[in-house]
Amino acid sequence: MTLRGTRLAVLFITSAVCVGGLASPAAASTIHVKPGDSIQAAVDLAKPGDTVMIAPGIYHENGSPCPTNPADTCAVVVAKNDITLVGQSSKAKPVIVENAGGQDQGISAAKPGASGSTCLTDPTQRISGVVIRGLTVNGFDDDGIFLLCVDHWLIDHTRAHSNAEYGIFPSHAGAGRVTHSTATGANDTGIYIGQSHDVRIDHNVATGNVSGFEIENSSNVRMDHNESTGNTAGALTFAMPGLDVKANHDNRVDHNDIHDNNKPNTCLGGDVCLVPRGTGLLDVGTDRNLIDHNRVTGNNSFGIGIVNVCVAFGLTPAECAVVDVEPNPDNNTVVHNVALGNGTAPDPSVPSVFAVDLAWDLSGTGNCWAHNKAATFFPPSLPSCF
Repeated sequence: MTLRGTRLAVLFITSAVCVGGLASPAAASTIHVKPGDSIQAAVDLAKPGDTVMIAPGIYHENGSPCPTNPADTCAVVVAKNDITLVGQSSKAKPVIVENAGGQDQGISAAKPGASGSTCLTDPTQRISGVVIRGLTVNGFDDDGIFLLCVDHWLIDHTRAHSNAEYGIFPSHAGAGRVTHSTATGANDTGIYIGQSHDVRIDHNVATGNVSGFEIENSSNVRMDHNESTGNTAGALTFAMPGLDVKANHDNRVDHNDIHDNNKPNTCLGGDVCLVPRGTGLLDVGTDRNLIDHNRVTGNNSFGIGIVNVCVAFGLTPAECAVVDVEPNPDNNTVVHNVALGNGTAPDPSVPSVFAVDLAWDLSGTGNCWAHNKAATFFPPSLPSCF
């Protein structure tokens, strides 16, 4: 079906076929959107199971109140289960959702009124089955794509460029995936997973952000086969105080290419401003993270670092005593990585002893290293896994 403005041009067709006296479910619909049409109007029309198919072009939406903060404006809001947005993109003819002016988020998927502090235990605040594929989301005042309290979701072959804070930003999410996507120009994180579980982040590219990739206060996340280059920091996995979820544990970071992340920090505020230029892969206060088979090269401050939360955030002993996360990194495993050519021109905030390929601040217990190819270390002898 085709939308022109908000008018329905062609009605979708459904059929009920009786077999053995039982009627089959109505078939899912595909709603077609062309340049000049409204993506939001198509989403509003869609029913669970429907696909909104968007033709190549640049789309400027009127905008709607964002579901999690009505004072903000979102270009496209998905608040129903099982809605798929598909851009019929090619390199020559992309589908671009662009900030029409004063819009905070490009695509937001959440139930109206959903709250991160309560949706973790209240299933009525959650939606499921959101798919975003083949779209480019450009130039929004906060986030390109924001998912809150969403389960069984997918972001695939999607691009987020020059969004002011985050590029792709699922939070408080259940099982889902970000794959074959690109994020550039975010002043916080290109591709972020926060307070979530059972997520895969794979075969993506992040460049020109403050942080290329982040896993924050999440569990059972796999970040693999990504490229992170030209950011301030290549990848972060950390436990952040003051959030609804109180730990980062049992994640795997593997088979990533994290190189030449030496961009000046262009943060707009917050703790991301503490990230040193030239960070490769930084693990802060996590438990049982596996870091393996990554290639980490040419990051001027350090390659792979494991540190205590209070050290990373510069907290005083009194401040550290009241943080609501256990600050030590424990039982992390760093194996089979190539970490070379790092730490050659460290940020002034980085102690000179930490400007190495593999670094640990001696905090926590059970952390170990084995079968890594590296030239410089701190301390000179790292605990072995075997």
